[in-house]
Amino acid sequence: MRFREKAPAYAAPSGWNVLLPKRMARERVPSGRRFRSVVVGAGYTGLAAARRLAELAPGDEILLLDAATIGEGASGRNSGYLLINPGEPSASAAGFAGEWAVRQMALVQAGVDWLRELVATHAIDCSWQEAVPAITTAATPRGERSLAATRERYESWGIATEEYSASELRRIFGTGYYRYGIRSLTRALVQPAALHRGLADSLPAGVTLLENTPVHALSDEAPFTVETSRGEFVADRVFITNNLHARAFGLGRDRMVGIYTYGAFTPELDRDQLELLGEIAEWGALPAHRMGTTMRKIKTRLLIRSGDSYERELEPAAVRAMLTEHYRNRFPAMKAHELEHVWGGLTAVTHNGAFLFGEVKPRLFVSVGCGGAGVTRGTIQGKLLAELACGLRSQLLRDRLVQNGPDWLPPEPLRGAGAKLQICWEQWIAGAER
Repeated sequence: MRFREKAPAYAAPSGWNVLLPKRMARERVPSGRRFRSVVVGAGYTGLAAARRLAELAPGDEILLLDAATIGEGASGRNSGYLLINPGEPSASAAGFAGEWAVRQMALVQAGVDWLRELVATHAIDCSWQEAVPAITTAATPRGERSLAATRERYESWGIATEEYSASELRRIFGTGYYRYGIRSLTRALVQPAALHRGLADSLPAGVTLLENTPVHALSDEAPFTVETSRGEFVADRVFITNNLHARAFGLGRDRMVGIYTYGAFTPELDRDQLELLGEIAEWGALPAHRMGTTMRKIKTRLLIRSGDSYERELEPAAVRAMLTEHYRNRFPAMKAHELEHVWGGLTAVTHNGAFLFGEVKPRLFVSVGCGGAGVTRGTIQGKLLAELACGLRSQLLRDRLVQNGPDWLPPEPLRGAGAKLQICWEQWIAGAER
């Protein structure tokens, strides 16, 4: 099977990656061409799958391929929130009944716990912080009602959460924009590009990482021939963990769509300007509506993330103008509202929030369709995918296997028209949460 779909050529580098020292991509082609396993896609899912395969079978040779440079793909373009929010109820198995949220969160919490262990073991400098306040905020009466309902759900799941009044939010954030907040289900805040790079650079010896190496073709059965820009490789097993780009392999074509979201950093702010961003050195603000604006105060900068577009990246000037407006609306007293680094990121979205996961044909394993919280969800899904392939069973894997797959989506042009209409509708509903 030869592929036409290509990985995105982003209009700008990831702002997170720009802030880090330059990293030399791993592009040295291995002398051997035969591998026990080839993993396609070195995001959080692929990194976890390759690492776990090496742990379970230390003598196996594993090749991990990525079409981009580590830190520059979608894994290094998110807001750095390690969330344990459950997916949609429709993505759960009927057998989960009232426990659907608790069991989904247990899966994601396992991803957080493993990441914490890896960061500590390998001394990954990714600004891992669990004490920084991460608050889901409401700027509108509708958003406040939604958050109150969310708080009730948390309590029904046995999760105690803290409420924040408008005056408390003003003290923390330095703005009167928000009227109500609750503590989010964020378990840590990180520098995502640094975490992504650190995980890649600490892979076990049995894993060969090859960056900037897109896959052009894949044979139909094992042993698989994997044709890349750097020649052909042969593998007994193949793992597809490249999220939206699995469509190039004929996987999830009628189940996933691509959605771009956008982020920006301010220049470094002086002390007077930082004081206008609240009393606390660092904080995170998530929106009450999923189409709303996410923000983080990070040492000497402010991060702002907002906006959605279907399958096509917006023009950089339009993105800059949009994010500048959201920044100005929240912090009108700032001396300036300049943005230094502006970028977009692409993710895969399914209608019901479910993943395509499992062995789709003999020795071909897949975990794709992550529409959010990919750092944590991708990590645990990659680990469990490797365990599935190696015959290792656990309660977590059983819970993962009984969950529903992605719902069917209609073909184009209905698919695109529906997605664009839904984006516009939800942005209107979000209102000032944007």
